[in-house]
Amino acid sequence: MQYTKIKEITNTDNLASSELKALSELWGSKKEQLKGSDEYSLFLKKMQREWAIETGIIERLYTWDRGITKSLIEHGIDAAQISHKSGINRKDADNISNIIQDQQQTIEGLFDFVKNNKPFSEHFIRSMHEQFVAHQDTVEAQTPEGKIITVPLLKGEYKKHPNNPKKSDGKMHLYCPPEFVTDEMEQLIALYNKYDKSNIAPEILSAWLHHRFTQIHPFQDGNGRIARSIATLVFLKAGLFPLVIRESDREIYLNALGKADNDDISDLVKLFAKRQRDCILSALNTQQQVEKSHFAEQIFENGLKLLQAKYSKQKEEIIKVYDFANKLQNILTKKLKAHAQKFNDDLKNNNYKHGATVTQASKDDEHNYYFRNEIIKIAKKHDYYADTKHYKSWSRLIINTDNIFEIVFSIHGHGHSDNGVMVVSGFTFEKNISEDEIPGAINTKSAQQDIFVFNYFEKEEQVIERFEEWFEESFVIALAEWQQTIA
Repeated sequence: MQYTKIKEITNTDNLASSELKALSELWGSKKEQLKGSDEYSLFLKKMQREWAIETGIIERLYTWDRGITKSLIEHGIDAAQISHKSGINRKDADNISNIIQDQQQTIEGLFDFVKNNKPFSEHFIRSMHEQFVAHQDTVEAQTPEGKIITVPLLKGEYKKHPNNPKKSDGKMHLYCPPEFVTDEMEQLIALYNKYDKSNIAPEILSAWLHHRFTQIHPFQDGNGRIARSIATLVFLKAGLFPLVIRESDREIYLNALGKADNDDISDLVKLFAKRQRDCILSALNTQQQVEKSHFAEQIFENGLKLLQAKYSKQKEEIIKVYDFANKLQNILTKKLKAHAQKFNDDLKNNNYKHGATVTQASKDDEHNYYFRNEIIKIAKKHDYYADTKHYKSWSRLIINTDNIFEIVFSIHGHGHSDNGVMVVSGFTFEKNISEDEIPGAINTKSAQQDIFVFNYFEKEEQVIERFEEWFEESFVIALAEWQQTIA
């Protein structure tokens, strides 16, 4: 098997995320309110810390649980805290702290790179590598006989020897031979600079650039960190956020890279889009908090009349997303009724006495308050604030056999204010009858891999198309939970 030279971007049809495009537009309309605020500066600083920590964890330069990462994100990179919380000896903790700080300087440098509009070049990439490995002097290498040895790490220089790893099946994964690295890197830079002037969606360009750089693997070590850096660069230039790949993403990430080796970057694009989506939602939550804290100040500065006009326009946009939400609930209810009908027909054919029913509550229904505790519990699991004050509707399928099992889909707001970002969340639970014969929910579980998010910038047909796919995946998860209660 021979090394395959990097290819141009092909087959981009339907790869771009309409959800990310809509959220990016929404963020673009909001972020001016955050510029210069202490809250946004702190938000970016914490994001940079997370990027700096996670990019080393994914490479197994160090490892610990998510709780330690969150503490370091919140309070800063500190060797004493690393040693205390992880149990790592102080000498090793000092070295890890130095590595993370090198990585933090790299991400800060990427922000400066975009701000100053510097050219993307081999020199820039080599300089970034030198910064990354400033406190890393050696690297493991494999001799032709298969022996693992430690060799000096070339900093900011392309590799002199092959660095092909052995896969789990015993075969070698072939990266670019050292003699072709310069040619391949020149081609990568030329292609990127061409695509950078095009209208290619950032999640596609970022995934392509990341994979093609990984395919070359030009350095002895640190290639993964550089790949995530230049992928981040694409998003920063698009006005978005650093690409944070967490340890929890590792399996999906590596599988997506493996699929990209076969000329299919779709899974890598989806992962990158999801990571950006989560960053935008977090940034919007920050924007909401800043907007609230400066509300009175805005009234005095801009005048009540201007402020009322601004919020009148926002209200029109909010009404639009509420119309989306109402249509999605109608789709939900129809789908659940179709499943209930099939369920009842099958039970009838087998002479079973119970069945399934569907109920719903719209935004203004008197039963709208149902499931608030369950909605909040599932929101915490998926790390967002569920706003049920401004909009809330739900549809549920009740399956009544030897027990009572419910599948519920709730539509509500995302974040702490009425900002036009909405969520569909699915969950299941069993009904338990207490001694007082009062039914209560037990074993509440999420019925989705991830929540469904939409806003008023996205076209209605695109929202519905994405929703159809999300619902089918989520309903399968819900039915699997029901099957467990029978078993």
